[in-house]
Amino acid sequence: MLSTHRQKNKIARKVYISQILVVASTILLLGWSNAWGQVKPEAKRRCKVIGRVTSVSDLRWRVNSLLCSGDRITPINGRTVNTLCYLNGEFLDFKQSSIFDVEDKCRLPHDRVRLCTGLNPTECDGIKGPTNVPMLISPYGSSMLSTRPVISWYPIPQATSYTVVVSGYEFYWEKTVDKTITALPYPKEQKELQFFNTYKFTVLANVGDTPISSSETLVVSVLRQEEQDAFAERVKQITELNLPPDEAAIWDLDAVFMARNLLNETIESLKARVRAGSQNPTIYRLLADRYLEAWLPKEALREYSKAAQLAKNTNNLDELARVQEGLKIVELYNHPPTSTKPDQK
Repeated sequence: MLSTHRQKNKIARKVYISQILVVASTILLLGWSNAWGQVKPEAKRRCKVIGRVTSVSDLRWRVNSLLCSGDRITPINGRTVNTLCYLNGEFLDFKQSSIFDVEDKCRLPHDRVRLCTGLNPTECDGIKGPTNVPMLISPYGSSMLSTRPVISWYPIPQATSYTVVVSGYEFYWEKTVDKTITALPYPKEQKELQFFNTYKFTVLANVGDTPISSSETLVVSVLRQEEQDAFAERVKQITELNLPPDEAAIWDLDAVFMARNLLNETIESLKARVRAGSQNPTIYRLLADRYLEAWLPKEALREYSKAAQLAKNTNNLDELARVQEGLKIVELYNHPPTSTKPDQK
């Protein structure tokens, strides 16, 4: 009954995806409440936060105030109020009294592309899972700003060395490293990646001089020069706000990068806060969320565990709720529903 077996497998996969979507939707809904952890007391608002005031030209709001959907912007004497919209990562100007709302300027773009990610599996051809090949970890996502990214991968037990291969149009280099190395900083002697080009990253596992397996090829595009310049300007504007580093990474930088699905940049930004010794549970929880989007449940589990510990230490129930929802998705990836065996006749 092969056809019956395939039908059951198809149903099981649909159930699996549905379970992930239910949990992922809960994470997104939780994200609209007061939840970004240890930010300034005046920044904590129990509402749908969608932006920030970035200038001091408003009658009510101070610079760096967080804005919720429905807040009114009232410029002083015809001056312009500058804001950052977290939904689309754009800096917006208001020259007259207006409502800051998802129905106006601050909204998700109508033509936003829905990508295949660990939190959006309906856009995928299949569900990624454990393999016996050196699965690539980074670069993260399918687009990035970096022209010299770190390349990392999961090890496999039998390998004695790994060969990293980076290729593109009229572009190629490879480098072999010892089995103890699973992360390769972009080699200084190699030509950097070029703007507005697409590259393939592959890792070969070797036993001696013989390749025994290779990773799935990771295809990543580097943004064109104009987009690189635009992002550099946005990051500069955020830096000039002099926000607490954790707050900037959680709210502003993540919003700007994720508006263009730049997982590589937002993950590196959050990892920088981890390396700096942040004790903010939201840094670790958000990093775990982004790892899930990059199909990296192992990394997500590690960061969720740290977030849970820090949230318990500070009695942060909001963050604990988010962590629990994320852990449900990790559990589904690690233990997907088993398909029914074919009928024996």
